Amino acid sequence: MNSPKILKYRVHDDFPAQEMVRLAAGRFLRLDDGGKIVGEVEVSDFTLGRYTVTYEQYKYFAKATGRRVPGSCGWGKGCRPIIKVSWFDSIAYAQWLSDLTGETFRLPTEAEWEYACRAGTTTDYYLGETISEEQVNFNRIINKTQPVGSYPANPFGLYEMHGNVWEWCSDWYGNYPVGNVKDPKGPEQGKYRVLRGGSWFVKAGYMRSYSRACDEPSARDHSRGFRLAGG
Repeated sequence: MNSPKILKYRVHDDFPAQEMVRLAAGRFLRLDDGGKIVGEVEVSDFTLGRYTVTYEQYKYFAKATGRRVPGSCGWGKGCRPIIKVSWFDSIAYAQWLSDLTGETFRLPTEAEWEYACRAGTTTDYYLGETISEEQVNFNRIINKTQPVGSYPANPFGLYEMHGNVWEWCSDWYGNYPVGNVKDPKGPEQGKYRVLRGGSWFVKAGYMRSYSRACDEPSARDHSRGFRLAGG
């Protein structure tokens, strides 16, 4: 496996760098919730956060915008993934970082997220057909989040794409289109936004590369965070 191309962005010297991995265009077979193939998805070049956004990073945004830093359930903050953030909070963070760096940051589409998670694999998880507690933080085994980078990266050099925290995506939740598509962005409107990846809280079945969840964009929870995309 080639070493991932990592881009680093800072808003000032004390800000922990936002590390982004450059991903080349590619394709994957999309499965519905039952594991049935519904079509092939083509994804253009983009970048994705090497890790989910952390408390260390989010606190600078909160201070600059007058927001409260969410609590951590007593688990500690630092380089743990930020939790208890809504979809709207995630979008605001991405815009704040875009304005300060001159780059374009956003939430990944659901298709981008799955392409990045799979990293060329066709198994249920990028780790194979099963997962273990040494590989993924899930099923309340530890019963809290862990610092980013605590578990093995996938072949694209991305960490904790399975488990630790659910990750907001940009799409509204809805049925997949049947057939082959390029850079799909989901329905034009809806009630719920997509969440991907599972978390420390849920069982393995919710963390398959193709598994989906959703919630209202204003919702906040102790098992949800986000990862930035760009490009």
